[in-house]
Amino acid sequence: MNVIEQDYRIWKNENFVVESTINISLWDEMLINNFHGKLNKVLHQIYKQIDLTSNNPKTLISICFSGDKRVMELNNYFKEKKSATNVLSFSSNYKSKDTLFLGDIIFSIDTILKEAKRDNKSVENHLIHLFIHAILHLLGYDHETEEQAKKMEDLEIKILSNLQIDNPYH
Repeated sequence: MNVIEQDYRIWKNENFVVESTINISLWDEMLINNFHGKLNKVLHQIYKQIDLTSNNPKTLISICFSGDKRVMELNNYFKEKKSATNVLSFSSNYKSKDTLFLGDIIFSIDTILKEAKRDNKSVENHLIHLFIHAILHLLGYDHETEEQAKKMEDLEIKILSNLQIDNPYH
């Protein structure tokens, strides 16, 4: 049996709790630390653009930093797709008196690295874009129709621009 070495981290501020599980054999420590360093600013920009009020309960998000194998298993089990993808998101929207659990986000570093190299993007910026994309899914945004896709992409581009990250759709 393969034992996966994992690291667990919790990142908090006054509005958010982000719990993460990191497959440390796959993920670069500096990438995770840089992501964490920008997390508050990214979440602030998302909530600012969507105009969510600060009187919401504390928002909880779960992130799994994994690889293609795990993402492929989840994609197959939950979505009946036999392929890996860069990110999966599973919304919850469970709400208690003082907490809103948005849901789970699972990243595949294998696919993220391939796409960043293919598209000549920084891995960090690509990860931030995928995080924004996943959070928007957890908040109910989708891209099943052209109209939905345009609305979601425009919002992603605006948030990324406010973070000084180039439009990923060019």
